[in-house]
Amino acid sequence: MNAIASLVADLENALGEAAGERRHVLLHRITGLFIDQAPDLNEEHISVFDEVILCLALEIEFAARIELSERLAGLTRAPRKTIRNLAHDPEIAVARPVLERSPCLSEDDLAVIAQSRPADFLTALSKRGSLPSTVTDILLARGDEDVVQRVAENNRQLLSDFGLRLLAEKAMGDNRLYRILRGRPDLALRHVGAILEAAKQRARSEMQDLTTEPAILERALEVGAAAIFVNPEILELADSDQSSAEATIIWPSWPTDQKRIAGQIERGEIAEALAGIAYLAEIPRETVELAFASPQFDSLLFIARAVGFEWTVFAALLAAKAGGPLPRVLHDQAHTSFHALSNSTAKRVMQFIAARSQGVSAPASVQTRSKVR
Repeated sequence: MNAIASLVADLENALGEAAGERRHVLLHRITGLFIDQAPDLNEEHISVFDEVILCLALEIEFAARIELSERLAGLTRAPRKTIRNLAHDPEIAVARPVLERSPCLSEDDLAVIAQSRPADFLTALSKRGSLPSTVTDILLARGDEDVVQRVAENNRQLLSDFGLRLLAEKAMGDNRLYRILRGRPDLALRHVGAILEAAKQRARSEMQDLTTEPAILERALEVGAAAIFVNPEILELADSDQSSAEATIIWPSWPTDQKRIAGQIERGEIAEALAGIAYLAEIPRETVELAFASPQFDSLLFIARAVGFEWTVFAALLAAKAGGPLPRVLHDQAHTSFHALSNSTAKRVMQFIAARSQGVSAPASVQTRSKVR
């Protein structure tokens, strides 16, 4: 308490003087005292320190503000008003430490800075350990290649559906970014579709003079886009020595087709239906079961379109997955996605996605089937 009393007296004198050096020395002492005692301070005490530190920080020289930012950036319990003031400083040298490291900045402050500040500020934000999707959306839209890549590499920086689609589009012009994106755990099949569509649009503008037959051009674009997604080395014109391991294929012991599977779904014989779908798709049954168990319908959509299911069968499968009639919003979304995805694209992408989601399938010996009458 004696140290605090002495500081209070010094503070009163410093605030009454114009000497910047005196303020700097006092700020250094108060900040050091705060850092030492921060673990034992309650919120009221922290607030008092915050007011004092901020009052001094507003009137100190440039180098002193940089020093203050560095000292406070790593604290989990920091004077928030001061942190906010430093983060919004127009000089990146002052703002950088807290933008990169301080956990005490609000989501709103991060978003405002991302939206309004120049490139150096975006770079600093992209180096944070974690970020909400509201901020990464802005960084992906405004940032340069390094910022975009850094966001894509950090799985703790959350991405919205918009952000993933934006990354998918950017990845088609950047092989390095493509590989990073493909490894993100939150990449969903609908974003794969965005990658393919971006590839087709890009190639269409470059190939439209090569043929007068639109159908031939569209076919080439679709096949090429899917091939690029499955095998990005095509873009580098390099031979790959890696060969993908062959997946175990489960062959049902009965003839099956869409009509039989539709009947099985209607009767609630879901295990049989999934085994039949795996047979038609020539993929491991576990892959189809994982798709059926997924919270999203994307995986089932690619599989269903790849095997040529009609919409009514796919809708029945989704209803079985949901345990009852589909909510209207989900029904409409699935209907739109189903008709937007072509059979040929689904065929070329499905096995890659299934392998990515499934990993190594279980041995055939552990497969079980219920009896079919």
